[in-house]
Amino acid sequence: GKMNRGKSVLVSLQCILDRELTADEVKKANILGWAIEWLQALFLVSDDIMDGSITRRGQPCWYKNEDVGLIAINDTLILESCIYKLLKKYFRNEKYYIDIVELFHEISYTTELGQLIDLITAPENKVNLEKFSMDKYIWIVRYKTAFYSFYLPVALAMIMAGIDNEQSLKVAKDILIPLGEYFQVQVSFI
Repeated sequence: GKMNRGKSVLVSLQCILDRELTADEVKKANILGWAIEWLQALFLVSDDIMDGSITRRGQPCWYKNEDVGLIAINDTLILESCIYKLLKKYFRNEKYYIDIVELFHEISYTTELGQLIDLITAPENKVNLEKFSMDKYIWIVRYKTAFYSFYLPVALAMIMAGIDNEQSLKVAKDILIPLGEYFQVQVSFI
């Protein structure tokens, strides 16, 4: 992919602080960006396995590689563990360390619920349009994609910048989640 989610942390931090960032701020924003990219990778590998997908972006899905198979399930677990090891290595001495760890946990949980609704609504080989509604579609889009794709990068930048109060994060969420829904609807339509 284009790594837009990961890059969004740095861009958001630059916009929020409205000044030249220090080398340490750039490094830490980029590290958080990589953590988001790893999070997306584990979600995509898991989704491909659960959906029985054959290809992703024109290439065989990771689990479809001859030497991988269902080892890919363990790979997703390792990716998730690497996120938390990365956060601990680079952020454990930051006052916002617990906030970013909790945010990654919250977003992972939210995305996993979106995946569950997707699986329940449209199980492989049993498409039942009576179970489908526009409300369910928006719910899936919101919880499966919008939180980690749009809200997470900006929320991490806000937390890094010291804007970590619940009200400010809620305002950001209220703006970014509909943007994420709009993006996903466009992708689904195309």
